[in-house]
Amino acid sequence: MKIKKILNNNAFITRNENHQEIIVIGKGIAYGKKFNEEVDQSKIYKTFVPVSKGDKKLILDMIEDIPVSFFRIAEKIVNKTKNDNDIQLTDSVYIALTDHISSSVDRAKEGLFLNNQFLWEIRSYYPKEFSIGLWALDLINQECKVKLSEDEAGFIAIHIISGELGNRLDDFQEVIKFIKKITSIVTYQMSIDIDKESLDYNRFVTHLKFFWQYMMYQNDSRSIGDLSNEMLAIIKGKKIEAYECALKIKDFIRQNYNYELNNEELLYMTIHIARITEK
Repeated sequence: MKIKKILNNNAFITRNENHQEIIVIGKGIAYGKKFNEEVDQSKIYKTFVPVSKGDKKLILDMIEDIPVSFFRIAEKIVNKTKNDNDIQLTDSVYIALTDHISSSVDRAKEGLFLNNQFLWEIRSYYPKEFSIGLWALDLINQECKVKLSEDEAGFIAIHIISGELGNRLDDFQEVIKFIKKITSIVTYQMSIDIDKESLDYNRFVTHLKFFWQYMMYQNDSRSIGDLSNEMLAIIKGKKIEAYECALKIKDFIRQNYNYELNNEELLYMTIHIARITEK
C-alpha cells in the first residue's frame, strides 16, 4: 500500500485495486513517510472508502479534530461486536462511535456528565447491545483514565443498535422533514448559514434522529434531577442566544408534536445549537 497524500502522522490517502480513493488511519503510520512510499500495514487501525464528497469531508474533519487513540478504541468495540456477538455493523457506526467516545471523554475531563434518558429501555429491550456498551465502558475508562457511568454504556448501545444492518431507528421521510424544520429554525433565529457538511452539524443531526425516535415512540417525558437543572442554568447564562433558539424549537415541537421538552432535552439542544453556530 503506497501513500498518495499524507494527511498527518496518523493518516493518509491512497487508492485500492479498483482505483477508489481510500482514507487510512493508524498510529504513526505516515510518520516520516513520503509520497508513493510503502507503509507498514500492521499499523492500520481502519480504512474508509468514502462514497461521497460529504462523507470524505466528515472523515477528514474527524481526523483533524479527534486524537487517533479514539479511532483505535472504536475499532476494538466494533470488532468485539462483530466477532463475539454476531452483529453486523456498517462503517457509519465506527464513525459515530469514534466521535461519541471523543466527546464523552472530553466532557468527563471537564466534570460534565449527561444522563441517558433511554437507559431503561436499552437495558430492558436490547440486553445484548447494552452488554457490549458495558464492555466498551470498561475499555474506555481503562484506556482514557476516566470514570464514565452506565449512561455512556447506553449511548454506545444506541450507536450499535442504529448501525445494525436492517435495523432502522427512524421513519426516513418524517425524520428528514423534522430535521429540515429544526435546521430552518436555527438558521432563521441565529441569522446564519449553517455548514451542513461540518462535523458539528453532523452531530446535531444524529442527536435529532435519536430525539425524534424517542419523541414519536416513547412519549413519556421524565423529570430530571437537580444536577441537570443546575447545568441548564450554567449553559443558559453562557449561551443565551443558543438557549433562546432552543426555546423556539421547544415551542415548535409542543405545537406540532404535542411533546414537551424537559430540561435535559433543552440542555442537549442548547449545546448542539451553540456548537454549530459559534465559529
